[in-house]
Amino acid sequence: MLRTPTMSAATDVPACKMSLPELLLHALVIELEAMQRYEQLSEMMERIGNRKVARIFARMSAIEARHADVIDEQIRGHKLPMLTPSQYLWDGQEAPENTDSTRLFHLMTPCQAMSLALDNEKRAYEFFAQVVDDSTDEHVREIAAEFAVEEEKHVAWVEEWLAEEIAVEQH
Repeated sequence: MLRTPTMSAATDVPACKMSLPELLLHALVIELEAMQRYEQLSEMMERIGNRKVARIFARMSAIEARHADVIDEQIRGHKLPMLTPSQYLWDGQEAPENTDSTRLFHLMTPCQAMSLALDNEKRAYEFFAQVVDDSTDEHVREIAAEFAVEEEKHVAWVEEWLAEEIAVEQH
């Protein structure tokens, strides 16, 4: 189970000074990179002949694309900052919902691929939950909470699909 964002100002945690345009930009990049990576995973599963999992990843890619479209609508009217890769507020070089490409290989089992996707969705949830916990801007916290709820749905879907695939592999 994922932790629940607190929506309370913690005094022992550094405050997140992210503006709404910065949050929207982070969210858009997260979704676009996830969309591309899920499409890669779909193509990989198709190449090894697992059409069922390929369809799941294609569905995830489409879900991320729709979420990116929603965020793109939210961006209208906001002037987005120009950030260099080092200015994004996530750990590592990849967006939270993106698997490091060095972890992808053509002989992955469907369960391995879906486990990576589950990790991605949990990191995205955790990123937005952290913004909720640490932001000093109430509107940023509200929007980040909406994004966290969306990512929590993605976690539940991937957990369900992974459980189904594990059951198939065990038979």
